[in-house]
Amino acid sequence: MSKGKKTVDDYFNRNKWIYSISGMGRDMSYALFTNFLLTYILFTRNVTDKQFAVISTILVICRIWDGLNDPIMGGVVENTRTKFGKFKPWIMIGCITNGAAVIAMFSNRAQGWNFIYLFIALYLIWDITYTMNDIGYWSMMPSLTSRADRRDKIVALANLFSGLGNLMAVGLVPMLTAGKNAIGGNSITAYMIVSIFVVGMFILCQTFCCVGVKEDRSVKAEKEEKHGLKEMFSVIIHNDQLLWATLITLLSNLSGAMLTAFAAYYIYLKFGYNGTYVTMFTAFYAGAAGILLMLFPMLCRKFKRKQALAISLTVACIGYAGFIIGGTVIPDSIRLYFLCGAALVTGFGQNWFSMVVMVIFTNTIEYNEYKTGNRDEALIFSLRPFMSKMSSALQQLIVTVVYLIIGMTGITNQISGFEQQANLKQITEEAKLDGIEKVLNSAPSDMSLKLALCMAIIPIILLVIAFIISKKKNKIDEEEYDRMLAEIEKRKAEKLGNPAAEETAQ
Repeated sequence: MSKGKKTVDDYFNRNKWIYSISGMGRDMSYALFTNFLLTYILFTRNVTDKQFAVISTILVICRIWDGLNDPIMGGVVENTRTKFGKFKPWIMIGCITNGAAVIAMFSNRAQGWNFIYLFIALYLIWDITYTMNDIGYWSMMPSLTSRADRRDKIVALANLFSGLGNLMAVGLVPMLTAGKNAIGGNSITAYMIVSIFVVGMFILCQTFCCVGVKEDRSVKAEKEEKHGLKEMFSVIIHNDQLLWATLITLLSNLSGAMLTAFAAYYIYLKFGYNGTYVTMFTAFYAGAAGILLMLFPMLCRKFKRKQALAISLTVACIGYAGFIIGGTVIPDSIRLYFLCGAALVTGFGQNWFSMVVMVIFTNTIEYNEYKTGNRDEALIFSLRPFMSKMSSALQQLIVTVVYLIIGMTGITNQISGFEQQANLKQITEEAKLDGIEKVLNSAPSDMSLKLALCMAIIPIILLVIAFIISKKKNKIDEEEYDRMLAEIEKRKAEKLGNPAAEETAQ
């Protein structure tokens, strides 16, 4: 071998790290836009209930559409032919145009219905352009290697860095945009600067991916199959276990999303306008997921899936009950610490439940092969992100109804008024914080309690329904799974005409 010639291993190791690290910026941008857009609007704009309902309706429709248009964009990418390949053009086009939409959304100063019209246009642009980048980025991954073991390593590493990017945004944005630590002394300036920084990271990371990832021409990548909605629903109809597993996954995702949807507003009402408290709460909830990742293999060995679901449900319910207790009978001096502890317990139980549900969902691949002779694993796994987007749409619908019922916009409109005055230098930062503190103190005494109940009761109901469905409808326990695998292997052996396998079967 001549000196300096790249080997297959060299290409793989280079691509593995560059591709995975480049996911941090894109998930930071995604987390900023999806997790904080509504907070940004409510804390920087005066919106009527009608305008808030229009905004929420657009969010729900676009999130449903986002789940439906993935196969369409997948087909566009698959049929792209350029000298840069079929993935990189869409990665960069999507990245740059999406970044422009993010900055425009967090930097414009429109108010009233003019803002609503601009919001609709920018959100549609954001949705379309992010799909370009998202499909291009994840579709590139299978083309980097055709070996299953190496593909698994890239998937694990890419998800790790994507998770880090998401965690950085979720943890830092509240601290930098609300309260005395807000950049520029007000949320309007803070969100603009944060969005510019995050978009800069997004573009930098995706450029790093497009320039740094080199295709190894000696490896023939597998062609990724694209599946449409018709195929999705067809496989669900013919696989009863997948039908129930999909419903359980939807309920589990929605349950976990409810806590984060209401937590920030609850904390502001209960402890004051300080984003650092939100970051603390988020850190405990996210920390539970980290602990669970280390313990999950041991828990799988110790408990069967039905036991694990029951125990994780109990742990999650204890944590959720802690939010109600923390909001009512716990003394003010230790209330925040108590709620952070409840977030840790809830996060452990909620994530454990979700991970067991993921195993149940995955097992439907073998069930599909056992029942139909086809694994259809790519098609089945395409349902997971689809269900995630559906749960996001339902989350937005529930949040809208709750906020309209409890009159949340009456509080946030007053907060946004002080933020706008501070941005225009009409009042000092201290006067802004004093004014917002008075607004929060003037909120109806039962508003924070209602939010605490929504944080706890809705997720518990969803988890209990998911547990009941799993208990009654899921029939793939450990013993049934082993039996299916044995039967599948027997059929394969018989198909190949293996005499030894036939004698064993007899």
